[in-house]
Amino acid sequence: MLFFFQPCSNQVQRISEEESALRDIVFMRTEGLLMTQMLEKKSKNKHILKMCKQVKVYYIQTQPQLLAVTQGKDLKLDESQFATIAKEVAKKFENYNINREDKWIDMYKHHIHNSIRVYSLFLKRREWLSVTYFSFEALPELINLELEFNKLEIK
Repeated sequence: MLFFFQPCSNQVQRISEEESALRDIVFMRTEGLLMTQMLEKKSKNKHILKMCKQVKVYYIQTQPQLLAVTQGKDLKLDESQFATIAKEVAKKFENYNINREDKWIDMYKHHIHNSIRVYSLFLKRREWLSVTYFSFEALPELINLELEFNKLEIK
């Protein structure tokens, strides 16, 4: 799913389970957006580029809800965590080959599928109102994106 990394013991800070779940969502979305940007940068396939635009619209439309549910929460985020995610995504895409785009599309679809699984789990558990609300708001379009990516013709 995510290219999660274990924080060093001196970086471990107390964070509630709800804040941890929201933090995971932020990391998951960061990874997805970076993967979208990499696909958009490297692909020449007009269908893939169109899908990348749809994904960006999804992120733009759901960002206000995420900001609302994270407001006032201390997610213990710092730039080094985002830099680590960016490095991992870049590393995954460093051998991108237009002739084998299906490999990267499959990796991307796997990310979307895992995101759907995580949001669905949050909805099912209903432990934290903010996480449940955001999952409820974000999940339908994410499912639509998965369906659209599954229809994608890679040539």
